[in-house]
Amino acid sequence: MSTSSSGLVSGGTALVAGTSYTSGQGINVSATVTAILTAKREPETAWTDDETTISNQLTELNTLQTEASSLQSAFQSLSDYTGVFSGMTATSSNSAEVSATASSSAIAGSYNVVVSSLASTGVSYSNSLTSTTISSGALVFSIGSGSAQTINIPESTTGSGTTTLSAAASYINTQNLGVSASVITDTNGSRLVLTSSSSGSAASVNVTSAPSGLSFTNQAGTDASLTVNGVPITSSSNQVTTAISGVTLSLAGTTGSSGASVVVGADTSSITSAISSFISAYNTVVTDLNNQFQYNGGTTTNASTTATATNGVLEDDPTARVLQEQMLSIISVAGTDGSSTTYNSLASLGITMGNDGTLSLNSTTLQSALQSNYSDVQKFFQSTGGATFSEQFNTLMTNLNNPSDGAITLDISGLKSNYATDKKNVSDLEATLSDLQTTLTNQYAALNTTLQMYPTTLLQIETLLGYRATTTSSSGS
Repeated sequence: MSTSSSGLVSGGTALVAGTSYTSGQGINVSATVTAILTAKREPETAWTDDETTISNQLTELNTLQTEASSLQSAFQSLSDYTGVFSGMTATSSNSAEVSATASSSAIAGSYNVVVSSLASTGVSYSNSLTSTTISSGALVFSIGSGSAQTINIPESTTGSGTTTLSAAASYINTQNLGVSASVITDTNGSRLVLTSSSSGSAASVNVTSAPSGLSFTNQAGTDASLTVNGVPITSSSNQVTTAISGVTLSLAGTTGSSGASVVVGADTSSITSAISSFISAYNTVVTDLNNQFQYNGGTTTNASTTATATNGVLEDDPTARVLQEQMLSIISVAGTDGSSTTYNSLASLGITMGNDGTLSLNSTTLQSALQSNYSDVQKFFQSTGGATFSEQFNTLMTNLNNPSDGAITLDISGLKSNYATDKKNVSDLEATLSDLQTTLTNQYAALNTTLQMYPTTLLQIETLLGYRATTTSSSGS
């Protein structure tokens, strides 16, 4: 090791605490070792910078993966046979009295529904009592033509032989025998009321025997009476499910002779909403991708962008670039599987692309298509021919979002591997530097000791040399 009075070793690393190795002050061991280790840590900067970049890329790719998955789900609701195109809707001209809901099995058509009477529940109520205390004992009743059932109402206090109306009602309700009990009080007194859990004439409540002091009046339940396109129908419930195939009629009142017009047809409102959701999901993905490859946040002066403007974190990611190209090109696919030639592209349905690659919807064009050629619109989104937009878009989404070997999944996996390599490189270097620190500390500590002893050693040498010189001179004389 070469030294100089400037206190530096070769390479410019400061070693000496003072200004000269001969001063006896020694060197700053800690500062010297730290300076050497700092120089050897320089490769870590590239690795840690790469870790930061990868971490940001992974965050963006995870976001993009979520957005792409949402896009696939949005299109799937259109392309699946059990999706929105299978939905039916039913509307009533008199929804206050008759409302309707349709399932996917409903058949399109128009139906006139005339409601003459509603279904009611069977009720049996007791005589009015001025006292709420009644005798305990057996209450025997039947529902419709069913067999007799007995409820033994217990006494409230052992040995009293009595209970209260409210206690009796509560006990009856615990039995789950097809009736519910309640207490109704008016100016005449209180009554125990039994109400059938079901409606219709077959669910009437008939009390045949009651504890002492109670007598019951039975009021039979009734069936709903209606006609559908002139066909007479009775129903034990006001929820009528068998009058129109796939349609549930909810009866709330009588309609008079004119009835209510119930129209059953395709649920175009849900289809329009699903198409809008698809467009929104697509635009989210495309906008996110666009942001990776254009300058953001900077200003332009003299046709040059300032240094504050930067691309997105995926600007150098080949997967993101390819995905952007695929997303932009897939929209222009035009083709038919032969079952329909009315619509062969998104543009023919009023879905067009802007200069930035995002989609917009002409609602008038779409509604016209749904009203005039519903089945052809359905075929466009559900066609399976290889040349069609639907088939190609589904293939793109499958290849993109496959959880095991999808493009984004593989990209994320590769970046995670690179991140792990950077971490290992840093860890390995730190382990090496830890051993080196120990070695250097020992070496420079020994050097420091030597340098600190230098003045004493020098004095000893000079004294010895001076003594010998004197001795030699005396012998010669």
